[in-house]
Amino acid sequence: MAEVYHYQPSPPSSAGAMQIAMSGERTPTSVSSRRSTTPGSFYKADTPEFEQRGGGSGSSTGVKRWKRLHEQQTMEQLSSLRHEKKESILIAKQKARETARKISVELLAKEWLSENQATVEIRAYLVDKLLPTLILGVEKLLTVVDFQELADKDRNANFNPLNFLAQYLLRNNPKYSNFAEASPYVRGIRQVSEDLRMQLFNMEDNRLAKIKADVKRRRTEREYKQHLTQLEKIRRSNCLLTQFTEWNVAVDGRVELSLFQNALRSFNEVAEHFPEELKRVSRLGHSLEPTDETGITLTLNEFVKYMNTYIENLPREVFEQFMVHMSKCAAAYRASAEREQRRIYLSNLFMRCDHSGIALLDRHRILNLFEQYWDQMKNDQNCKGLRNPRQWPVVEVDEADDSVGDDEEEDEPSTQQTTEEVAQESQQVLPQPPPASIESTQKTLDENKDLKEEVKTETKEEEIKEEQKVEVEGNKTEENPTQEPEVVETGETPQEIKQEGKDGETQNGQVKEAESKDGESNEEVKDGEAKDGEVKDGEVKEAEVKEVKEAELKEAEVKDAELKDAEVKEAEVKEAEVKEAEVKEATPEKKETADSEKEKNETKKATDTAGSGTDTVKPVKPKSALKVEREEPVGQTGRISVTFAEGTTFNREKTGLTLTSRSQSQMSAFDENSLNVSQFVQLTETFLGDEPVKDVFTRLLKFIKDGYEETEDEKMDRLTKARREAVSAKRKSMIDVLFEKWDNDGSGYLDLEEVESVMAKYKDGQEVEAIYYAKEEMKKKSRFQDQRLSKREFRMLIQLVVQEIPGSETFDSLLEFLTNSVERSYSDRIRGEARKKWLQQIVTAAETGGASMEPVYRAVFQALYKDAEAHGGGKKISANISMSERNVKFPQRGETCLRYVAATPEDADYVLDKILYNDMKGVSFAALESGKPIHVPRVGNHGNIHFWNTRRRPEEREGSFIVIPLKDKRKRAFGLLGIDTIADPHTKAIFITHEIQFFQGIAKAFSIAYHHVDMRRKLLRITESAVSWIQRRSPHVREVVEYMAEPDSKGMDYVLRKMLTTVPKGPPEYCAKPPRLERKDNLFRDYLFKCVDNSETVTADAYGERHLAFPLRDDDGKAIALVDISIGDMKKLPPHENKEIQRMLRILQMAHKEITKEFNGAEKMRILEGEQDDEARTDIMFDRLMLMELRDNVSKLDQQAYAELRSYKDPPQIICDILKATLAIFFLDKAEEGEFDDWIRIKTYINIDLSQKITAYDPTAQKDLNLPADKIELYMKDVPHGEVAKHGSLPGQYMYNWVFVCLSLIEHMKKMRQNEDEGVSSDAVSDKEEDVNMDDQQKTEAE
Repeated sequence: MAEVYHYQPSPPSSAGAMQIAMSGERTPTSVSSRRSTTPGSFYKADTPEFEQRGGGSGSSTGVKRWKRLHEQQTMEQLSSLRHEKKESILIAKQKARETARKISVELLAKEWLSENQATVEIRAYLVDKLLPTLILGVEKLLTVVDFQELADKDRNANFNPLNFLAQYLLRNNPKYSNFAEASPYVRGIRQVSEDLRMQLFNMEDNRLAKIKADVKRRRTEREYKQHLTQLEKIRRSNCLLTQFTEWNVAVDGRVELSLFQNALRSFNEVAEHFPEELKRVSRLGHSLEPTDETGITLTLNEFVKYMNTYIENLPREVFEQFMVHMSKCAAAYRASAEREQRRIYLSNLFMRCDHSGIALLDRHRILNLFEQYWDQMKNDQNCKGLRNPRQWPVVEVDEADDSVGDDEEEDEPSTQQTTEEVAQESQQVLPQPPPASIESTQKTLDENKDLKEEVKTETKEEEIKEEQKVEVEGNKTEENPTQEPEVVETGETPQEIKQEGKDGETQNGQVKEAESKDGESNEEVKDGEAKDGEVKDGEVKEAEVKEVKEAELKEAEVKDAELKDAEVKEAEVKEAEVKEAEVKEATPEKKETADSEKEKNETKKATDTAGSGTDTVKPVKPKSALKVEREEPVGQTGRISVTFAEGTTFNREKTGLTLTSRSQSQMSAFDENSLNVSQFVQLTETFLGDEPVKDVFTRLLKFIKDGYEETEDEKMDRLTKARREAVSAKRKSMIDVLFEKWDNDGSGYLDLEEVESVMAKYKDGQEVEAIYYAKEEMKKKSRFQDQRLSKREFRMLIQLVVQEIPGSETFDSLLEFLTNSVERSYSDRIRGEARKKWLQQIVTAAETGGASMEPVYRAVFQALYKDAEAHGGGKKISANISMSERNVKFPQRGETCLRYVAATPEDADYVLDKILYNDMKGVSFAALESGKPIHVPRVGNHGNIHFWNTRRRPEEREGSFIVIPLKDKRKRAFGLLGIDTIADPHTKAIFITHEIQFFQGIAKAFSIAYHHVDMRRKLLRITESAVSWIQRRSPHVREVVEYMAEPDSKGMDYVLRKMLTTVPKGPPEYCAKPPRLERKDNLFRDYLFKCVDNSETVTADAYGERHLAFPLRDDDGKAIALVDISIGDMKKLPPHENKEIQRMLRILQMAHKEITKEFNGAEKMRILEGEQDDEARTDIMFDRLMLMELRDNVSKLDQQAYAELRSYKDPPQIICDILKATLAIFFLDKAEEGEFDDWIRIKTYINIDLSQKITAYDPTAQKDLNLPADKIELYMKDVPHGEVAKHGSLPGQYMYNWVFVCLSLIEHMKKMRQNEDEGVSSDAVSDKEEDVNMDDQQKTEAE
């Protein structure tokens, strides 16, 4: 504690002051002393004592007081100076000591300071927490080791350095001891720790600043990007707003949703052709929903919102492509509206020309009218768009006139426009078609329908009416399925019809036409019989109206009886329509009316006006902005609807069509002699071309209407034929129903003896002799007769029996008797219906499986499982299917072998891909040769059953086994269906009779399904060959795709399967998973469905590219497939390429017909040596047909044709090369020696002998397979195909094609021989394994 020094009064002197200042080293002054030396305290404390001691005078007292105060102040100053000096000295000493301590350890401590920023945190932790104590411990350890000299000695058992260090750390834990703070090194470490912390803080501060700056930058970029996105969104919305107006928006501002869904779906297909970098980013926002079929429509805002959900994430360049695609789709939609308007006119024209009322026209007569019109108008400048009616695609490829030169096809201007430009040019607005002709035709149809109710007729006239009635009914359901939809498809027209009403009721007799510009009063034309129409037309002269009126009255008198009947029906239909209006259908039909006779008048006046060639009178046009009064907002489409006249009754299910409801259409069979309404419309559109001029179109209507005539005899012949066909179809249907009822278990056959015994009871056995004669006659006509009757043979037998028994009532009475004789119990009928449903599923699986057998196998096994569970007592069955093959690998083991192609899961590991030879155990070959099922009730007791599962013990080989032959239409066995119950744990699992019959039905259904799939596969392979030739011969063809038609899942329509397509480089490729194209999803590619509907060639534009759709027909004339050829933006191909495509398509159609005939039971044509094998025959069939056609053409060449070749003195090099290649095939040695380099020597070979060699040459013969095709190709490498035809040498063209076909056949055969050799080696290995399995089986059986 600091001492307190009291002041002793003494005379002030400098010496004394100095003495006080220097007294002692330490002169601390306490707080109390400082307080006592203040002036106040000095006065108060010292005054009494002063007064007691001397009491001096007043002056001396004041001097003393001053002195004391002065001394006190001086002392305070001296004390503060001394205190400051002492503190500075202490600080200096302390700094000196600290400096002295740091000199030895500063360098060691500073080693922890480093420039490595990555380890700052780790070093700061070590310096702060661990090193201060650890370093001192290590120092202490080293000191002890030095002191005890342990480093120079052997290990001391009493000293453990680890234990020593651990003890030190425990004793000097920094939580409880600060001993380490006395070390200078530790103090240096603390300073380093502070520096590291500061460095870490600075670094964290910089990092935080960087993070903040980065966040700010990213926020700015994000905001800028959002701004750009918003601008782009606005721009896209504006584009969509503008684009919406291109879709023929209705007066209520709505457009069908299905149109936009189709456009989106088609964009995905178009995006597949984008570059790879764009293809990856061209996916829409989310998956497309199913196409709407309810008629939902969208407004402008709904359209923008709907589209944005799909395209908002598309890149800018892809969005631009999308908008281009949408514009193309809108243009296609507008063009379809124009086409539908023309189709109404053409449908009405068809009705006019159908004088007999059977909904068919003479095709050859129509084509003849086209030819006459073409000859008259081909020099007219407005008729340049017409297609030559003697050339494809107006006529069939095999009907085309080859005599027409190519120059005739090149009459169009040299500057051809692309299809996209054509679509965007001025679209002709045709006059609104007066639909009254539909009314008159429909009246006729209704009359015929009523006539159908008459069962029998006595007079000739009544029979004719019945014929007419039955045929119309049949045509409406079969031959003419698209007749009524075609008439109603006026909804696509861009104009709108306003339906006028009076007193709230629809006036069905008025149609408002466009008023003339000069405001003349409209004329009123009245029909002599039906005064229900009123047409306003200021352009028609009164005289013309009177003439037409008189002509119509005369015609009305001739058809007075028909019109009276029609009037009666009109009243009935009108009442029905009023009821319909009260019910208000979901999609009401908007009606406009016009009398049929007045439509005649209008058409006549329009065509006469167009034919006059004057510009003063124009065809009647509808107003462009007429409104449609709609009853309900649901189903509004923006397309106009047609209002039919009173009495017009259409089937609403077929006529109330929109773009999405055309799926009601059915396929029409092609008939070279007749046309239904849909085929007539399509054929006329093809003849008119892409840009039909309005004037040309109206002239054509008049020309056909006036030129198409039929005599009474022709009408009678048509009606008689129609009645005969209708009666035949009806009887066929009745017999088929009887067959299905008789064949209750679906076996597909009836026992001949059973049928004969039932028939013998007819009329109590009075007609036994007639039945016997009919049976014998059937045996003569049927080539595949046995004791079982197929449906076709049963039909033949019934018809022959009816012919043998006189009387018009024989057929009906015989069918009634047989139907009553084969009545089944309720349980049998229920069982039969279930089984037939399962059998139908097998056939359906083949028809809808995309030429794949997997669905068929699955359907077969599912049918077996279901029947075993429902009608087989719950048996556990196993099944397998084996196919017969020609044994070319090991002929010593039998001519044929059985390869197992399918099996149920439990047997798949043992049976699949195994081969059963004739020298192996089993009853399979006996069933295959006899063609009859073989049933083994007890497998274990038979002794001649081959077991593929050798691990099965003998006591487990119990159960029943049956093998059923699979037969084709000629009743030849081509495989086996094996079914067993070996895996069933029950001891009694034997198949009973009705089960065996059902198994036979499954074999029959599988046979139908297998041949259906096999036929399609063969057609695909043939088409592949044709497409390869098209690629080689037509370089301007961009893409070729083959589609196959198959039923849809609902059975209402068909779908198209994309089976084969070309690639830019390489051969055509099969689609691994063939996509399905439905009509409702492909509104902008409806040309594909039109091609199949009408079985006619269709030319159309899709997405800016020109397409040619060619149908491939079956034996009945229906299109089962089509070839879609795309030529890009060209309007047509060069002439030589067009001819080559026609030739390829003609041969392809011939191949299809040949294949379909073979599958229907015809004999196979084997002309070349290489066609002995069925697989090889399919691969070379197209080339063989080309070869046969060339053989035929060469054989028709005469001496004059060869003389023209020999007349060349210096022939073109192309001709020389062709002849060299042709002769090299026969004389290769001479060609290699250069003998054919001289034209004089070549001429000696040009004669009839060369023609005979060409027609007899077989390039597939074994002796010719060694011909080096590459050497012959050298002669043809400099011969461009397009130049051959320019030289005008017919023999040269034939030889050129013949050489290439021969080389192609040689290459085909070489590849097939090579594949067969590879197959032999692989089968040899598998046979060794089978031999081992057989040995194991024999050992097992022996045990």
